[in-house]
Amino acid sequence: MLTPPEALSRDRPLKGIGFMLAAGLLFTMLDTGVKTLAQDYSPVQVVWARYVGHVLVLVGYFLWLGRGPGMAMLKTTSLRGQCLRGLLLLGASTFAYLAFRSLPLLQVYVVNFSSPLLVTLMAIPLLKERVSAPQWLAIIIGFIGVVICVGPLDWRANPAIMLPFGMTLCFALYQLTTRRFGRADHPLTSLFYAGLAGAVVSSLVVPGFWSPVDPVHLPLFVFVGLMGAASQLSLILAMRYAPASLVSPFLYLQIIWAALFGFVFFGDVPRPETWIGAALITVGGIVLATSRRKSS
Repeated sequence: MLTPPEALSRDRPLKGIGFMLAAGLLFTMLDTGVKTLAQDYSPVQVVWARYVGHVLVLVGYFLWLGRGPGMAMLKTTSLRGQCLRGLLLLGASTFAYLAFRSLPLLQVYVVNFSSPLLVTLMAIPLLKERVSAPQWLAIIIGFIGVVICVGPLDWRANPAIMLPFGMTLCFALYQLTTRRFGRADHPLTSLFYAGLAGAVVSSLVVPGFWSPVDPVHLPLFVFVGLMGAASQLSLILAMRYAPASLVSPFLYLQIIWAALFGFVFFGDVPRPETWIGAALITVGGIVLATSRRKSS
């Protein structure tokens, strides 16, 4: 039985944190598959597969529910808001997949770890959320951790490093619009429109970037589609159950998964500075979460 949207709209901090932690792991699994495919296929083609697979999974589920419940999942209180969410997510995915082609998985993630910082800061004017002094301290600690993880970069020698910053901005705005427009709709409705916008736009441009798909890679394309849907559902639920300023910093823990997956699948060995920065990022997230609970 589907949970009504009004029941999901109440803040439940522990559930929100749990879903955000799950989203971090699922995002890493998704991006590992994407990076693997991006070595042999255009990132545009991989983006297309990710969103088409996303939509097909949900359409199949809606058909399984039956005509009445399935059609109910298509009803939204803000079609423009849902489309905006989808376009922002598509922008974040495109920047990320372009970056994965030439940058290590962990390096892309580290730059993107400024996204929770942006979410917390932008939630003040956009969502009217309050940030206390301890939370400001947590933001500063997290930012220092990000700087240490990234280290000195030569922008001219490696212009691709700018791509994750485009991803970061789009993803931060996506999280905020999820909080703003997603609460009145069922999570599956938000998930569907996020995928639909990406599927429609990417389908319009993918013919110019298409390469024949090796049958050996078909399961990986399917995996990318499934992980795309699952990761976004976890993120949507996290934002519905708890304020953006509370749950977003827990995406910092992706650094652990990114380091592990990068080493196992691509042979990337993190620098010592990465672990120092990761420790500071984790401390910042914990301080932010505990200060939020005390002020609630």
